[in-house]
Amino acid sequence: MNAWNGSLKPVVVLVLVCLLAGIILSSANLITAPVIAANEEAANNETYMAALPEADAFTTVDCAIEGVTAVLQANNGAGWVITAQSRGYGGQVPAAVAFDNAGRILRVIMMSNEETPGLGQKVTEPGFSEQFSGMAASSFSLEDIDAVSGATISSRASVNAINLAISAYNEVTGGAA
Repeated sequence: MNAWNGSLKPVVVLVLVCLLAGIILSSANLITAPVIAANEEAANNETYMAALPEADAFTTVDCAIEGVTAVLQANNGAGWVITAQSRGYGGQVPAAVAFDNAGRILRVIMMSNEETPGLGQKVTEPGFSEQFSGMAASSFSLEDIDAVSGATISSRASVNAINLAISAYNEVTGGAA
């Protein structure tokens, strides 16, 4: 048996198959990446407008606080929307927090996350997030709210994300956290 049929031919065929698969996958990524990014941006804009429906459009403001993913000021002066995330049981727990110009939380939207379905996911329900409306933009703890029973880690992550948003709000507006 010669070297080509014995061991060299299978190696060359395997390399060619892997090369072809890599080209196909990278081509698919090049085609779908802009669509995925546009869909994510549209979903984020929808969340921002739901958090602060009085806003006409938003301007991004820089913030260096770790865990804060976006700081947006309403162009018409309606307030601020800040998104932040904190580590929960199943991954990051993101929150969009809308503030008025007087330093009060208007609305909290707990965004989709990978927390335990039926338990940790309850932090995304309105019954949990509505309790933050009207609170002052000052840090609070898990003991200050009605946490989700049996989902302490998810509730704590939610509170941490909201506190990060509060810190960012106070940083960009010059308030005191």
